[in-house]
Amino acid sequence: MVSYKKAMKNMLKINRKILILLTSILFSVFFINFVQSQDETCIYLFYGPGCPHCAKVESYLEEMSLKYPIEIKKSNTAENQKMFKDFLQAFGVPQSDWGKVPTVFIDDYYCIGDIPCINSLEDRIKTCSEKVGCPCPTTEGKDERNLTITGLAGLAAVDAVNPCALAVLTILLTSILLKYPKQKTKALSTGLSFTSSIFICYFALGLLIVLGFKSVTALTALSTSWIYKILGVFAIIVGILNIKDFFRYGGGGFLMEVPLGWRPKMKSIINSATSPFGAFFVGLVVSLFLLPCTSGPYFVAGGILSGVTWVNALSLLIFYNIIFVAPMIGITLVVYSGFASVESVAGWREKNIKRLHLFAGIIILILGIAIVFGLI
Repeated sequence: MVSYKKAMKNMLKINRKILILLTSILFSVFFINFVQSQDETCIYLFYGPGCPHCAKVESYLEEMSLKYPIEIKKSNTAENQKMFKDFLQAFGVPQSDWGKVPTVFIDDYYCIGDIPCINSLEDRIKTCSEKVGCPCPTTEGKDERNLTITGLAGLAAVDAVNPCALAVLTILLTSILLKYPKQKTKALSTGLSFTSSIFICYFALGLLIVLGFKSVTALTALSTSWIYKILGVFAIIVGILNIKDFFRYGGGGFLMEVPLGWRPKMKSIINSATSPFGAFFVGLVVSLFLLPCTSGPYFVAGGILSGVTWVNALSLLIFYNIIFVAPMIGITLVVYSGFASVESVAGWREKNIKRLHLFAGIIILILGIAIVFGLI
């Protein structure tokens, strides 16, 4: 008994260290991101397809990026006509110059043509460096990063209330409490170990998704705007399918959940966890089972993050996954504190499973429409 108590204390210490480590990483990355965002200068380059003058300016800006901390945002005028027009209007460009490329915007300055831009941009970049960076020029005074955070928070909320993830945790806690009915501390450490495992696994998966989208953008002719539109259409489809499960649960022969054929094996794996260490391992394995019902919002989020720097992507991935695992942490603490039993949590989930699909479907449908129309 003494050895078991010592083991439990050690496990709780490990879980606390894991949570402290994750929190430290979060604040560290956000701090690094804040520092970089203060040092970084953002430049918008509008170009035309096959334009040799645009290619010269693009090559020049790439050279400048080796000397100064700048972020270059390139936009094809044929695909982003409205955005280009908004910039021209916001910066007071004479209408006689509208449509000319290349056009570059930096801070409160713009230039048109290869020679004027090449002759003037380095001085502007130096000025921004002395000001500790210049933010992205904007036409509406809105922070692009804040819009990204809004979209990610919505997608993470959809993921967080996904019936699959909540079902897995309740099965795990039920299994532990049936074996050890009077040992709620074990349920606490098991739930936190499982949640930590899910967090780590999904964070790693998110990195792969972002890398994949960045690679596709770099290796193909697809622009970021077209990638976003494809993601928006995908989000709309996922949203409609979730709403379908509210009106016709399982209609069409499938659910936006773990496939029925996988569930016995998944439940067997979950029930095999008899300790916090086992729960951590189970979390790694079960993450693969959860992919069919959680990957929709996550792939959309990864596509959005592929358009930002890696430092921003890392901090926002942590932000996303904290929201994703928040209900798991909440359920674990509620069961441990005695405010509710696992049975009541599982019963609530079963009773509201259709509503959860409806809630998730509406949010991701709205976000998909917003992405297609360039609002996110």
